[in-house]
Amino acid sequence: MQPLMRSFLWVFALLFLGVGACSIESAKPIKSQALVIASDFLHEKDTVLFKDFSKKNGVRLIIRHLSPDQMITEIESKGYNSGIDLVLSDNMQTPIKLNKNGLLQDLVEIESEVKTQNQYISYKHNFVGIGLDPFVFKYTSDSIQEPKSYRDLNESQHYHTLSKSDIISFLSPIRREMNRASTYNWAKKWTGKSSLRPDNGPWSDSAQVVLCKYSQLKTFKDSIWENYPEGHYFPNREKAGVYFDLMSVSIVQQAAHFSDAQKFMEHCQNSGYNAALNRRLNRFPIYDYLKSRLEGPKFYSTHIDELLKYHDVLERMLDKLN
Repeated sequence: MQPLMRSFLWVFALLFLGVGACSIESAKPIKSQALVIASDFLHEKDTVLFKDFSKKNGVRLIIRHLSPDQMITEIESKGYNSGIDLVLSDNMQTPIKLNKNGLLQDLVEIESEVKTQNQYISYKHNFVGIGLDPFVFKYTSDSIQEPKSYRDLNESQHYHTLSKSDIISFLSPIRREMNRASTYNWAKKWTGKSSLRPDNGPWSDSAQVVLCKYSQLKTFKDSIWENYPEGHYFPNREKAGVYFDLMSVSIVQQAAHFSDAQKFMEHCQNSGYNAALNRRLNRFPIYDYLKSRLEGPKFYSTHIDELLKYHDVLERMLDKLN
């Protein structure tokens, strides 16, 4: 009986170890969730733009294309479980809107600010500017030489391709140079001379120029520039400087991957990568363009919050004019 009992115990031990080994093998480690970026202009395929960051930090990226209102709804309804860590926008209004709803992480002045020397950080609105997108003129004919400045626009019939958010950024420097009443009168006259260019026509022959963002020059899918001469013009380049909008990045409140989100924000401000990123997205780097591109305009110079403080009043002004 004793040898039989010993054999039984040995078989039982082997079976127990076998079950344990199977259990251990099946308990594969759970992959950590990727760093999720909500963007109002990038799509899932655009993760290739950030492959250097992913490789360097061993972080998988996911881009979700969402409108600002969709971002707000999702983050407010799901909170921490929304999975969104960062917001990457093609304008300044989107982070301002999210920040007003208390959805963005407060930026802290840290050592990286000194390292990057980024002049386009808004600590008030909790976003970091990572790309300059100037407002340019596209003339409808080779023979047209005017207008040459933004203020001349209210003297010439023209098209524009700007959203409401774009227009607010465009008007901010004008408001900074004029008082509220003068800005309102200028904007009223401008809206009378400016028409949003319809995608599929008909188009008026009386329009001499199109006001658009630099990034739009190569992204329209219709024949918007088909009959126009090549090239574009940077208004105000010899005077106060070209007006611009900002491509911006922000960290969402209670981001699940806060540390990786900070690394991503710093990576986007690295001078070499910033120049390469903006070149691919048809914008200008936040640092001296002469060191990063062969040509470029002189940009309107002021602290970014000096322009942002006019955004609320300009939004109300546009609502009244429309």
